[in-house]
Amino acid sequence: MQRWDWSVARAYLPTALALATAFLASLRVPAVQAGAMRAGPAADWDWAAYLLFALACLLGTAATLRLWRRRQTAGLLCRCGGLLGPEKMGRKGVRATVCRACGREWRRRA
Repeated sequence: MQRWDWSVARAYLPTALALATAFLASLRVPAVQAGAMRAGPAADWDWAAYLLFALACLLGTAATLRLWRRRQTAGLLCRCGGLLGPEKMGRKGVRATVCRACGREWRRRA
């Protein structure tokens, strides 16, 4: 696999995990509905699969937009062509971001 393929796989990993969890939650809904105790926490399972599916859609859309911006070179890019992560405040008031492809750290003064 090339670097782009790994970037795509890592970008869509949270989406895949949310979809798998939504699928498992949807399998559990009939068992909860058939149970004798329908009040309390058991009633919340009806919406769990739908909420997890909506979360997976949001995560997938965000990953698609980030990868599309990378292809258009409009996003924050490293010299290697990888996507830069979110900025974090470091020591002595230095903001830093890390490339998700090569791991290089970019710093700038606040």
